[in-house]
Amino acid sequence: MDLSQQYPTPIYLQQNLRLLRKRLKMSQEELATRVGLNRGNIASYENGTAEPKICNLLKLSNLFQVSIIDLTQKDLGNGHVLNEASEAFQQFSASDLELLQQYIHRAEDLREVVRSIHTCFHFRARTIEDLHANRELHIAVLKFEELYEAAQELLHNHQALLDFIKCHCHK
Repeated sequence: MDLSQQYPTPIYLQQNLRLLRKRLKMSQEELATRVGLNRGNIASYENGTAEPKICNLLKLSNLFQVSIIDLTQKDLGNGHVLNEASEAFQQFSASDLELLQQYIHRAEDLREVVRSIHTCFHFRARTIEDLHANRELHIAVLKFEELYEAAQELLHNHQALLDFIKCHCHK
């Protein structure tokens, strides 16, 4: 027999959602609005007739500032357990801030590398005589510019994602 069937992990999601929502003095409608759902979704999660998708669990755990594991598998009705879960969530976010700073510095370095490659390419391209006369070389230059623009967009999106994460780590 499978151990998970022999010793099933209790699921506390229903009671924890209701408890945490009420602690924040929120109605089901308010909670639903905060996480981008409708009141019926929250009601069905709280009465156990539906289970949230992982993305919605993540939204709920971030709102309540407890991990998904704690939200689903610990009885947060016990004040001590809830305090430990909240502290662990904050510590996890604080330790990730250092890693995030490393990614931010790395993104700045990468942006400078791409900029330098672009500058070097243009310097070399200016030294080539009859650049436009050589069709294959001209196509290569155009493709390089397309690649550079794509890299710039990726770097921009990467920075926007880092900024979003940094903003949410500070909450």
